[in-house]
Amino acid sequence: MTASPPKSVLGFLLILAVLTLALFWSSTGYDFVKLDDDRYIVLNPHVASGLTPANIRWAFTTVHENWWLPLLWISYMADTSLFGPGPFGYHLVNLLLHAANVLLLFRILHLMTGARWRSFFVAAFFALHPLRVESVAWIAERKDVLSGLFFFLSLLAYARYAERPGAARFRLVFSLMLLGLLSKAILVILPLLLLLLDYWPLRRAGGTQGPEAGRIWRPLLLEKIPLFALSVVFILINLYTHRTNVEGESLAWLDRAGLVFPNYFAYLGKIFWPARLSIFYPEHDVVDWTVSAVAAIGLLALTALLFLLRRKAPYGIMGWLWFLLALFPVIRGVRLGLAAYADRFVYLPSIGLSIALVWGAAALAGKRTALKIPLAALAVLLLAACAARSAFRLPDWKDSFTTLSELIDHAPNHFDGNRAYGFALMEKGRTGESLAYFARAAKVKPADVEIAAEYADALLRLGRNRAAIAWLRQALAERDPGSPVLNSLLAFALLDDDRADLAIAPLRKALASQPMNLGWRIELIRALFESGQAAGAQEEIRRLQAEGYAGIQSFDDLIPHYVNWWRGGEKTHAWHFFRNAISNQPDHVLLLNAAAWLLATDPAPPADPPEALRLAQQAVERAPAPHPDLLDTLAAAFAANGRFEDARQTAQAATDLARQNGNSAAAMKTESHLAAYCQDRPWRE
Repeated sequence: MTASPPKSVLGFLLILAVLTLALFWSSTGYDFVKLDDDRYIVLNPHVASGLTPANIRWAFTTVHENWWLPLLWISYMADTSLFGPGPFGYHLVNLLLHAANVLLLFRILHLMTGARWRSFFVAAFFALHPLRVESVAWIAERKDVLSGLFFFLSLLAYARYAERPGAARFRLVFSLMLLGLLSKAILVILPLLLLLLDYWPLRRAGGTQGPEAGRIWRPLLLEKIPLFALSVVFILINLYTHRTNVEGESLAWLDRAGLVFPNYFAYLGKIFWPARLSIFYPEHDVVDWTVSAVAAIGLLALTALLFLLRRKAPYGIMGWLWFLLALFPVIRGVRLGLAAYADRFVYLPSIGLSIALVWGAAALAGKRTALKIPLAALAVLLLAACAARSAFRLPDWKDSFTTLSELIDHAPNHFDGNRAYGFALMEKGRTGESLAYFARAAKVKPADVEIAAEYADALLRLGRNRAAIAWLRQALAERDPGSPVLNSLLAFALLDDDRADLAIAPLRKALASQPMNLGWRIELIRALFESGQAAGAQEEIRRLQAEGYAGIQSFDDLIPHYVNWWRGGEKTHAWHFFRNAISNQPDHVLLLNAAAWLLATDPAPPADPPEALRLAQQAVERAPAPHPDLLDTLAAAFAANGRFEDARQTAQAATDLARQNGNSAAAMKTESHLAAYCQDRPWRE
């Protein structure tokens, strides 16, 4: 074995790299998908803040999303530091990892067998097969390509160890396996696959049969005891940390065994005919014992046949057992929950089948030379078909909306799919359509509090306060009467329905669970003010001050809070505050001015432009003296109503007044607004 690739194989490596990068390059322009991408990356502050000592410590000391995978989180952190928080860097690294795995697979097979073309076709099928799309294009499935990198590096190191065994070389194999396990637990199967490689193509066990075979295999097994021990440790870690909490976990062991054999054929079907692929295949854990028996007989018969042919075709039994063993940890019955099967689960297992088939085809062509050209042409056609199918599948992953649309099409009752699709619709401004999907998710998990809250939130965004109140009261009665999120939403709905007095009790319930939630405490102060309980509101303010929060000392300090609510997208809720507060305090200049400015400068305000002008004029009239900020707001309100000449004159007056007062910053601000009015455009924030 040579230490570096000879020039004769560099061309193969280059072709494989170009094919892989060209096929999957479009994925680098895709967005995050709101299935795990958000929880793993976007909403994970440790990943979002990049690679730091504190974040690395978190990666090793925290079970996140039911997984202890420190190297996975560290790889995401490194992407953030290198490329920023956008999706490009994460997608690029996924692709580069897959390309590296393809090249390593070719290199490993060529080193072990000396067969260039056969190694090339196995690596090319691995690179281009449609079942790779999910592992490459889904950022959250970095687990596959990252653990795959260490898997292939482990195989490469083992090939060196098998060539000349030594403690240092074995420690390298152990270390690489450990790194892979820190990326994904699937590498627990590595010691078994190394034994298969000992059989073929490394032939460390020779062709020994009978009692003599035990003498040969015993040291091969003993040398791998540290690797098996490492596998056991990580199996226990995953049993401890990963909880799916699905009903199927209570399935009897006999029934679980009955699911295993048909599931293997489900994967074989997807590998050999990758049509109608999906991110999710609904589980159906009802055992048909006739089907299970036929499937078991089929698997056993094929295994027995390949075993009988092991002398003539050792690659056959090796590749087949590779497939069976590598898939076993995630096969249905051993694994329950999430889905019946998944495209990503065959990232490593499918390699065994490719080895068996490619070497088998080459052996057939060697016996019948007339088949060489047809078989080579067939291989090229299969590669082209794989690439075409992958290219067709890739756009399904371009953003949350397309991915989730496809998911809902395949699995209309998928809880997370309906929930995430509802959010995707809301992001596109189609909140009304999102209700059906939130409602369907709530029906799938009738005890889930979060989905009940999300359905209520969608109702509130649509202004359907009465419907939200009815839904929330029912959800509190049926799900969790003490739920802080449901109680807080009920309070918001009541406030927006002008029933502040009824909002006080649910707010107090919410705060009983989360007493330090500043937003809810401010809502309580607002509710007390609006219900005429000024003394109670002041008492709540004094409590905040006693706890060290000096940001709110009077009613006026609520105004910036609701300005922020508005600018954060909660315009309807903020507008109800301003409208009710102005109704109670019609001469409050700060209230009038803030509400008028928000209405005048918002491209889609919750009230018509004339209301902005009315409030702005009232603010100017009620002010004790002219003020640049009030005139600036009045100018913006004129512009929002299409009265640009009035807007220009008023903005100029605001600018002049600001300069007279020595406030150059205010003058510069109003001048920038004036520039828009001079072009007959309203000012928009």
